[in-house]
Amino acid sequence: MERKETGTVGLTVIFVLMAALFLLSPPGVAGAEQQFFRMGDLRLEGGSVIRDCVLGYRTFGKLNGSGSNAVVFPTWFMGTSAELEAVIGPGKLVDPSRYFVIAVDAFGNGVSSSPSNSTTQRGVLFPDLTIADMVHAQYRLVTERLGIKHLHAVIGISMGGMQTFQWLASYPGSVSKAVPITGTPRPTSYDLLLYRTGLAVLDSGQAREVWDDRALAVAAGVFAMASGTPDHFIASQDRAGLSSYLEKAEREMKEHDPMDIACQLKAMIKHDVYPALGNPAGGDRKITTETLTVVSARDLMVNPGPARELAGFLGGRSLVLNSSCGHYILQCEGTKITAVVSRFLEK
Repeated sequence: MERKETGTVGLTVIFVLMAALFLLSPPGVAGAEQQFFRMGDLRLEGGSVIRDCVLGYRTFGKLNGSGSNAVVFPTWFMGTSAELEAVIGPGKLVDPSRYFVIAVDAFGNGVSSSPSNSTTQRGVLFPDLTIADMVHAQYRLVTERLGIKHLHAVIGISMGGMQTFQWLASYPGSVSKAVPITGTPRPTSYDLLLYRTGLAVLDSGQAREVWDDRALAVAAGVFAMASGTPDHFIASQDRAGLSSYLEKAEREMKEHDPMDIACQLKAMIKHDVYPALGNPAGGDRKITTETLTVVSARDLMVNPGPARELAGFLGGRSLVLNSSCGHYILQCEGTKITAVVSRFLEK
């Protein structure tokens, strides 16, 4: 299955600025082959089925003799495993000379099964899914396709961090270490306001699966306001350059199918690990996974509160950064985060 560009309008650009930020840094390990795990019909937790389900992934490095060095790295919102290559390599978040890294394309990103590429459930026929459904498919990839019984770690950024928290809840005994970065175990009401506004913009610009360009400026402005802090935006964008900034944002939105964007937005809106996790504040904790939770104290896109709270319940480590970059702390604090994550994974 190949990713198909539709040319229609999306509102993904602000979320996927993460990819652009990484691509400005020194290159990671490039050239890993795009692979696909064809799973047949996959039943989702809501009861619907993805027909002829396909999960995209890439692998980096080699699995050691004991099979104990595997690291799953799911994609961020509308990100791809190809974009994750920029943060995999020596001196990067995960070093494939030490670990067998499995970069996984989340459902709805246009590579794995998505509204834009399904042959039998295209567009509005594609079923709603959850972050837990994404993780369930990843678990099957790891255990059935790759034959790995236990993971050294799961690491993810933004929506990838949400998937990392879900691994803790869904498969608590299968992972030794977890590193959610700017993710959350469940969105706050403020997060939901942002995500639902994004969906409303999509709906307002849609007529028979054709999207009105006038919705772009609204979407670009809404998500730009949440991507960083006012201080960072004022410092990086002057008044004269604002129009060209918004025009560039609108052009980049066209790279993703709006139905795919809506699919992943809906999954984030429904995300909540606590039904599977139980009460982590109680005395009976089933999670033994070591955790390193990385958050931005000034994150306006994924509120850091729930992640910090769960890290405290689990007795895990936390790295809290007070950066004007807001959600995109790797732009400002990439060196520090990489060093802390690398040490954590080694122990």
